[in-house]
Amino acid sequence: MTFKSNISIRSINATAVLYGIAVVVVFALVGGKPASADELQPHVLAAELLIVRGDLSRLNRAMGLPPAHISGLQDRIKGALGLLPWMLHQAGDNEGADQLRTANGRALRETLDQLIARHPLNLAPYASDRLTAKQRREAFVIHDTYCAGCHDDTGDGDADTALPARDLFAMARTASPETFLARLINGVKGDDTLLFANPLTTQQLAALWSLYRE
Repeated sequence: MTFKSNISIRSINATAVLYGIAVVVVFALVGGKPASADELQPHVLAAELLIVRGDLSRLNRAMGLPPAHISGLQDRIKGALGLLPWMLHQAGDNEGADQLRTANGRALRETLDQLIARHPLNLAPYASDRLTAKQRREAFVIHDTYCAGCHDDTGDGDADTALPARDLFAMARTASPETFLARLINGVKGDDTLLFANPLTTQQLAALWSLYRE
């Protein structure tokens, strides 16, 4: 989903353009300029690894998936695998970058599992017990204002769309908690005025993660 127009990193008061959850590399903002390679936030790499493994698992259970969804997953995985070695290299994991460049089939799944173990997503900042009642209420507003229009009651999405907007509550029930959080972290993004960075705060993401799961 994409937040557009005059939105700030600490605010969601803006006009929204909504996309489905998709593979995206989210850059940090430093002084209004794109972050340099060594300033990529660690959680972005961790989230992307989880997303690729989740997409790969879904593709491996492709029986019943519409052809357009299969094609969309294949393209998204291919794109992510083109970016991840560079991200791993920037994170100092040259060995992991080399492994991912050459892995395929079962070896790819095993390599992703190893990389996820080496670059785990830190869940602590998103713990629900840190949320206030106000933050939980805000999650409903965020969903109703920016997410519901494209995602509510959509199931697995339009069968003729490669990367459809899927029902977020259903996704939260079927994906692992970590993978669903990863999709929120890397899938929500601002427009070009934000350099396509995620405009939501950690607390807002935590509140949404809790809302969809609970």
